[in-house]
Amino acid sequence: MSDTFAETMSSKERTVAALTGKPFDRIPVNLLISDHAARVIGVTVGEYNNSARLLAKGQIAAWRRYGADNVNTGPGLTGVAEAIGSKVAFPDSTPYIAENVVVHESVLDTLRIPDPERDGRLPLFLEAATLVLKEIGDRVPLGMTCAGPFTTAAGIRGTEPFLRDLRKNPAFAHRLLQHSTASIIRFAKAALERGARIGLADPTASGTMISSALFKEFALPYLKEVCTAIKQECGAAPSLHICGNTTKIWQEMTDTGASVLSLDDAVDLAEAKHQVGERVALLGNIRPTAAMYLGTPDDVTRNARECLAKGWDNPKGYILGLGCGLPIDTPPANIDALVAAARTYGRWPLDQSLWAEGSAA
Repeated sequence: MSDTFAETMSSKERTVAALTGKPFDRIPVNLLISDHAARVIGVTVGEYNNSARLLAKGQIAAWRRYGADNVNTGPGLTGVAEAIGSKVAFPDSTPYIAENVVVHESVLDTLRIPDPERDGRLPLFLEAATLVLKEIGDRVPLGMTCAGPFTTAAGIRGTEPFLRDLRKNPAFAHRLLQHSTASIIRFAKAALERGARIGLADPTASGTMISSALFKEFALPYLKEVCTAIKQECGAAPSLHICGNTTKIWQEMTDTGASVLSLDDAVDLAEAKHQVGERVALLGNIRPTAAMYLGTPDDVTRNARECLAKGWDNPKGYILGLGCGLPIDTPPANIDALVAAARTYGRWPLDQSLWAEGSAA
């Protein structure tokens, strides 16, 4: 294979091609760059997360620096819960919810569905999306990843109290989920009006956290409601990521109507393809910690080959991506290695012989 490779498609074009069974120049690479973008432009995570200008600048700079095939302007796992009333802390690492708004059941009755144009930092995320779309939106898909209903409910109630509510006060848990679902849908509609796409991340609904029975009762109906509302609004369902071991809920995750399942590195991509690949596109599942953060470029390349070998022929399409969010202090050389692997081993037509251990490009 030639050592030189000239891309002939934009990020947007190759992503559409990969998900519709058409030829592409190379397989798309999806990186949830998130707060690593603050490192790219040399600002703190707090500064980055509280400025529409810096959010946009960081995402554009990271896309230009690394050449991955997506950008994302939040609101992430905390944005909707914050707009409802919870408080977020901003260490110079990953922001987290420091204070939950629903400290007792009666508080929920005082809360309203947040206005995306006014409440919390939702207006910043929307403004950042507008800035990104204006500058590079013709070339790269812009996603806005939002916590799913189950994770948002945990964000306003507190994870431990909410998980107790599932057993001890299920009616209240459903009320929390209904409020969260309505809040997400209202934000999603505002984001779609700006021209963004929606991604859902619902890590608290992981099989590592709750049983498949609890997922079916408390997570599935609300994820399905959000996916249906988004598809009705723009014609395309959102992607869905759930952390941890989701093996027992792949069918239910697909039943949500999501367009793409983003899979954690804790699961077997080949088995997911076997079980649900006829129904849904797959994304994943490069090891974010062991390979991207703690590994070497060679480790990343090896992991990319493994993922390509397992996912390339998924009937509904496959995108090379991480098993979860990118660790904020991931070495840039490892990100470069992942994109380079797509350019070397993911060129169309895909050559399976290149993915074997020890093969040379």
